[in-house]
Amino acid sequence: MLEQILHIDQDQVDKRATRKKVESLLETVRLYQTLGGVRKDSGRLFAPKVAEEPAGYSVASASEEQAALLHAEVEQALSRLDEQEEEIIRRRYLQKERMLDYLLCYEVNLSERTYRRVKARAMEKLAYMLRAEVVRTFG
Repeated sequence: MLEQILHIDQDQVDKRATRKKVESLLETVRLYQTLGGVRKDSGRLFAPKVAEEPAGYSVASASEEQAALLHAEVEQALSRLDEQEEEIIRRRYLQKERMLDYLLCYEVNLSERTYRRVKARAMEKLAYMLRAEVVRTFG
C-alpha cells in the first residue's frame, strides 16, 4: 500500500543503500544538534574579528548552512511520521546517546519483530520525504 501512495517502483529502489543514506543524513543532523551550537557559540566568543573572509575559508560556514537546512528538513519530515515512528527515529538516531535497537524495542513496548517493521516503515517514509531513495542501476 505504501508503494502505491509514494508512486515508487520498489523493484528499482535499493533498500539497503537507501537505509544507509537516510542513516547518514540522520547522523549529520545528530552531529549538527550536538556540535553545531557549540561551534557557533565558540566562534562568537573566541574568534578574532575579521573584516573580510578569504574565499577559501567560507567552506565551513557553507557546510554549516547545509546542515542547518538538512536539520529543518528532517524536523519537518519527522513531524509527519506517526508518533511511534517518530519516537523510534528520534531515540535511535537523534539523541546524544544513541540507543541500540534491541534495548529500544523494549522501552517502546514492542516486540523485536514489530519494532523492526515500524522502524523500516519510518525509514521508507523519511527516504521519500527527504528524496533519499537510491535507485538500482542495472547494467
